[in-house]
Amino acid sequence: MINPEPWVSRPHPGPRAQPLPLTPEQREAVEAAIRPAKAEQRVVRRGEALLLMAAGVSQGDAARALGVHERTVQKWRQRFLHADDPVSKLADAPRSGRPISLSRTPMPPASKPRRADRPKT
Repeated sequence: MINPEPWVSRPHPGPRAQPLPLTPEQREAVEAAIRPAKAEQRVVRRGEALLLMAAGVSQGDAARALGVHERTVQKWRQRFLHADDPVSKLADAPRSGRPISLSRTPMPPASKPRRADRPKT
């Protein structure tokens, strides 16, 4: 995990960042989600960003610490602010697109015989 203290106390122009509201239970859940060695890196990055923003680190500093673009951190902040439970927003959102076309039910046979099945004349 990234230590937020140097980033919070760093002097920079402009107003200080408002800390993201995070309860102790939510903080524990985020830390548990990013702790396993087999955790997805995108979930770990979002979790670290959430913890940094909860500590009061600015978006630009959080982006530098995580190695992502500032707009990415801004998008994550909006996602976490508008969620009842920010921990549930660590995973990817459902994506649009074509639904899965493979089905478990067998398809009915074709009505027309294939060329290989036709009798030879």
